[in-house]
Amino acid sequence: MTPEVKWYGTNALEFRHSHGSFMIDPYVSRDRNKLHIPGEVDRYITTKPDFILMTHAHWDHLPDIPRILNNCNAILYASRTACMIMRTMGVPEKQLYELSYGETLLLPGNVKVTVFESRHMGIEGVPEGYDSMPERDALNTAEGWRCGETFAFLIEVDGMKILNIGTANMYEKSISGLACDYLFCGISRWKEGFPEMLQKNLRFRYLVPTHHDEFKLPLDQFYLRNDLERLTDVIPGLKTFEIPVLEWTGLSK
Repeated sequence: MTPEVKWYGTNALEFRHSHGSFMIDPYVSRDRNKLHIPGEVDRYITTKPDFILMTHAHWDHLPDIPRILNNCNAILYASRTACMIMRTMGVPEKQLYELSYGETLLLPGNVKVTVFESRHMGIEGVPEGYDSMPERDALNTAEGWRCGETFAFLIEVDGMKILNIGTANMYEKSISGLACDYLFCGISRWKEGFPEMLQKNLRFRYLVPTHHDEFKLPLDQFYLRNDLERLTDVIPGLKTFEIPVLEWTGLSK
């Protein structure tokens, strides 16, 4: 089979392929105040991925992970900051793997993942990450879910190359010259200079936009912002492949 993808809004993605499935940034609670809503996770995350990749540790990416991991035997591949938060949340050590920039992983289902250093648009005055386990109370607010180290993932599966960049930013030194079939890229409120970085550094058949929905609303109130429209206005010939939310979509070779 050719790989298929399901988009859960934000940068939350699930891929299934010839030998299994995996997820990236699976977050479906979509509530900045409650952060995690068990009923929403149980409603939407009904499969058991072989492994999970995490681009960074913000509140709109990480808080549903403890419940997802409790329902399967998957390992979370994430930053030191994300793993420290997960330890505070009671996730067993056997389900955590701290990533390093530049490493290559051979993961279940014959999936090869190369880990690249990336960037997130910073928030002035907010600490970047954790080197030790935070207090549980610190995780009761969105600000406690610090970004930490940020990753991009080049995923090779079923003869296809998929690059995921979870934010509208990148570390040019790390990813310059990369080529892929599908670039899954967060374009949330992209800023000046981002289109030029995209065109200068990456070669891809299609851009699959992610994280351009109004992600503070539940999935049953899903709608898209105008981030993609703004981007295609600046890059008129941009080849995009838009995927519907909550539906399996095939990726052609």
